[in-house]
Amino acid sequence: MRRYRFVFMISTMVVVVFIALLSFLKYTNAFNDVKKIDGIEDVAQTFEEFEIPEGVRVVGIGEATHGNREFQLAKKAVLEKVVNEGEGRCICFEMATGDAAMINDAIHDKSSDLVQVIGKQSYPLYDTDEMVQLLKWMRDYNMTVPYEESLMFYGVDIQGAQTAITYMQELCDDDDTLFTLEEKEKLLSIKTETKDDYKADRDFFDKLFQRLSKEEGLKERQLSIVAKCVVLHIDAPDYDKDQEEFGKNRDIQMAQLLKDYSELEDARGYAQVVITAHNAHVMKGGSSVLPAADDDTMGDRIDALFEGSYFCIGTGFYEGNVNIHTAGTYEENYERKDHFYVSDDPFAYQARFFENGTYCLDFSKVTDENSSVYKKLHSYVFTGLVGEGYSPLNDLFNSHRTSMILADRYDALICYYEVTPIDPIDY
Repeated sequence: MRRYRFVFMISTMVVVVFIALLSFLKYTNAFNDVKKIDGIEDVAQTFEEFEIPEGVRVVGIGEATHGNREFQLAKKAVLEKVVNEGEGRCICFEMATGDAAMINDAIHDKSSDLVQVIGKQSYPLYDTDEMVQLLKWMRDYNMTVPYEESLMFYGVDIQGAQTAITYMQELCDDDDTLFTLEEKEKLLSIKTETKDDYKADRDFFDKLFQRLSKEEGLKERQLSIVAKCVVLHIDAPDYDKDQEEFGKNRDIQMAQLLKDYSELEDARGYAQVVITAHNAHVMKGGSSVLPAADDDTMGDRIDALFEGSYFCIGTGFYEGNVNIHTAGTYEENYERKDHFYVSDDPFAYQARFFENGTYCLDFSKVTDENSSVYKKLHSYVFTGLVGEGYSPLNDLFNSHRTSMILADRYDALICYYEVTPIDPIDY
């Protein structure tokens, strides 16, 4: 008996030591080959020095994770640069269209409570002080110009049709001109607890979209896209039955909705739009490590729709805590936690050598094919790519990072050595 107990204790100790060793290798720089890249200081720029090329119609700003402050602040910085130095007046989010429409109304109302508004939307990862800063800056700008010249906040995600319907129902009480009496009566009769409550009303929303899209007013045409998103949500593949088709359709529709918003912006005299989403959506070159011909990302489809005038800025981090939704927790059991990761991204590692631990790299400035920077940009390297939805399997398979050729995916990078987690206000 003692012998079996001894063997069990030894086996347990071996397993513990093995797990500890794996954790040490994962969370430290031990045995990796990351080091300073020769010549990086010759091509790196501060964000103030960084310029978006002329002629670009879509500026993409990605997030290596949804759960870090730095990437949310980067959205505001890119929008400010486009507004002040470029030809754009809107930002489009990977966010439900109805949620974004509510936010857009709030940044045009000087008395709105922006903290309350951001807390009502259905994406907890955007319920942050950093997002409030962005909205406050947009609202301050909007208080100085008429609606037709103001900054707009749009959503391109077809998920969350319930909030689109709720938004239109609230407009029935607040506005007397956007809907007919019959449309108001119908909207107010629709329930939104499940998709089954409104999927039979597809034709109503399609007709509403068709009517509003033919109106001359900017607000009517903006609202037409909200109605269109309900139709797209109803028509989308079932996530539970085919996640791959659901994801592919989602990227297709987000790119097309961006095109719809771009046409609205172009009509009011602004040639550029900003799109922000996870790196896996905004990047070019397919979503897998070895992309197939039909494995297009939203970024690929944007690039095609805008005939190559898409400038994609990726973000990267070397290490830090990431705030992530715990998979499988919803409603009253909803949970978010911080998880520490090291990406082994060689370009993000270089940020440690720059002021404030960050720098920008415009790939068009890296022209020497014999340089270490050029060769590294055109070779497979690890980069951080953290999703929203944590489970222990993420750590087991090191799914916080992937290998890719960065020059195939982005036109520029904003790199951070260390990132800090978001702190959602209401969660």
